[in-house]
Amino acid sequence: MNEFILDRLKKFTIEDLMRCILGLQEIEIRIYFDLLENGEGSVLDVAERVNRDRTTVQKALRSLMNCGLVNRKKITETVGYKYIYSAVELDKVGEIMEELLDEWYSNVKKWLNYFKENRCNNSQI
Repeated sequence: MNEFILDRLKKFTIEDLMRCILGLQEIEIRIYFDLLENGEGSVLDVAERVNRDRTTVQKALRSLMNCGLVNRKKITETVGYKYIYSAVELDKVGEIMEELLDEWYSNVKKWLNYFKENRCNNSQI
């Protein structure tokens, strides 16, 4: 394998994979790791820890929940309720990314086979 490619693979981080496979933004990755390291928290707790405004954190948490990286539970308070967020374990994130890669690989193989068959059929006409 090309030395440049091998060197590049050695420098991959989990954050690189989360960006590439899950399409996460820097703030989403930062919030995920904040929850993983510091435990669960409300939007305001997380916003304070990552030094971002509440709406930015809410949007990032919604995205993380959609990816399956963050769980949310509703806590009833004396006046109303609030949501508490927690990160899923890093092993689960690895499983999610592996499933997505397997699905992507399968779809690419199907597309390549389709292209190959149709190209061969079209060249015979």
